[in-house]
Order: sequence, then structure tokens, then C-alpha cells
Amino acid sequence: MQDLLGLRLKDALRLLEARGVTPTVVTAQAPRNPREDGTLRVIRVRGTELTVGAFRDGNPSDE
Repeated sequence: MQDLLGLRLKDALRLLEARGVTPTVVTAQAPRNPREDGTLRVIRVRGTELTVGAFRDGNPSDE
């Protein structure tokens, strides 16, 4: 299931559903600067547990 790393959460869930797998989703946040916005992406896979974090998508020069 390492092929899920970096995928948007909704895309990863769609792939897993097609495989007949129902994962547990855990959200990770930075302790000092938690991000409320952004795209949730898979950052770790352990068995059927996915850890996701929020990432700003788009052009970094726009920030």
C-alpha cells in the first residue's frame, strides 16, 4: 500500500475501496503551527492505517 503515499486522501480512499479495504485515518498536525486549510495527503501507511497531513497545493511563489 506504499503506492498511496502522497495521494490526496479522497483518492487514496477511492483506491482502497476498490480493493475492499476500509482504512483508519489519523490526522497529523504540527504542534506549533497547525494548519486548518490545505489538501489532506497520505504521509504514512501502517497496515490499514493512513496518517494524513494538510499541505498547501499550488505554486510556492504565490505565498
